[in-house]
Amino acid sequence: MLWIRITLCAMMLTGQRVAFAQTPAGATSAQARPVQPPSLAVSLNALGASLSRVPKTPAALSFATFRVRNTLSQLQQLAANWPAESPLDYRTNVSTSVTLLDRTLAARDTARLIAVLQALGDDLEVKLEHCTKSGGKLGGSVVVSVRTVQGGQEIRNWQVFYLPKVFDTIGGTTPDRFPKLSSPTSETLVPGRYVMWVRDTDSTRTSDKTTVKVGEGKKELLLDLSVPVGAPR
Repeated sequence: MLWIRITLCAMMLTGQRVAFAQTPAGATSAQARPVQPPSLAVSLNALGASLSRVPKTPAALSFATFRVRNTLSQLQQLAANWPAESPLDYRTNVSTSVTLLDRTLAARDTARLIAVLQALGDDLEVKLEHCTKSGGKLGGSVVVSVRTVQGGQEIRNWQVFYLPKVFDTIGGTTPDRFPKLSSPTSETLVPGRYVMWVRDTDSTRTSDKTTVKVGEGKKELLLDLSVPVGAPR
């Protein structure tokens, strides 16, 4: 599942091992549970604290920070007015974004920090829009169905990969994959910006990445992704 892969990504970014809750004496290993991500309100506040450490210059960095902070303040207000606990995958998604930003700040790479903040701004704006269009509830999800096509014709037996765009900015992050080969194939995703691409299971030939917006208050989203030109039909 996506939240498991994102949690693993967060632990790799921070150089930590995945932590599990202590198993009481006499309990079986099946009773052990992964450590839960914090509440959405806690992660949003942590993101605000991280933003306060971003340098004021250059101008592009200052603008990217302002954009994130503006959207963040609105999400924090929604979190305060929506007391229900957000789903695990949603909390993990936001929590890992905090970890990614902290890691980027520590690296002191201005160009990369700008790219991460710009992608984070995109992602949070999609989340905010989805919240407002779905009744002000934080933590909705969208069933995304993908068809793989070439010249308007549906092509089958391709793998569909996806990755939150903010993680794509840093490179080297393992993507997740839709559970079945196309086409169509479906997965439930947290609202946000993603990059998606397809790969032929026989030749391992891959398509270019496509940036996808998942949200807009919808419960379902149908996408067409193009397979590479010249790939067998």
